[in-house]
Amino acid sequence: MLRLKKKHIKTIIVLAIVVCFWAFIYYSFNRYFKRSTELYEKTTFTAQETKNLWTELGLKYIDLDISKAYFNFDRDLYVISEAFDSIDAEIKYLKQVKENENVHAVNDTLAPELSSHHDGKELYEIFDIRYGNDFGNIRCFTYEENGKYYMEFHKSRAGYNEDYNLHEMFGLK
Repeated sequence: MLRLKKKHIKTIIVLAIVVCFWAFIYYSFNRYFKRSTELYEKTTFTAQETKNLWTELGLKYIDLDISKAYFNFDRDLYVISEAFDSIDAEIKYLKQVKENENVHAVNDTLAPELSSHHDGKELYEIFDIRYGNDFGNIRCFTYEENGKYYMEFHKSRAGYNEDYNLHEMFGLK
């Protein structure tokens, strides 16, 4: 009888350890994936932060205010420009730069990474923008909100610049 009780106690202890281990694994993965995909918003910027964000996008020549920016631990950066009256005004602004003569907007129905946080709004992708060296993973979209148009720049794999730290800028640790 005593041996049977010891065996049951050992089995219960082993099961408790296994359950705790799997609970810890589940919690860690859940925290990691939630943290890496959750977007952290910033709405106020110093002049230096604005300059750093445009530089990160390879758009040093842009002199626009930023209305919002989002960043996450997966290093996805979304920068939303100040408002324009129309898409044509955005295109005209971008065409002021010599290499941007061919800039144009196309209605983009296949923007999976943006459709989730635009609630079905009509998106246009802006093509042929001159970026710095890292143009392969930067996309520009425009959308209408409250009668104004906003350019949204999306860069994946952002934040590897040694001159500033996007994690610190967005208050992430």
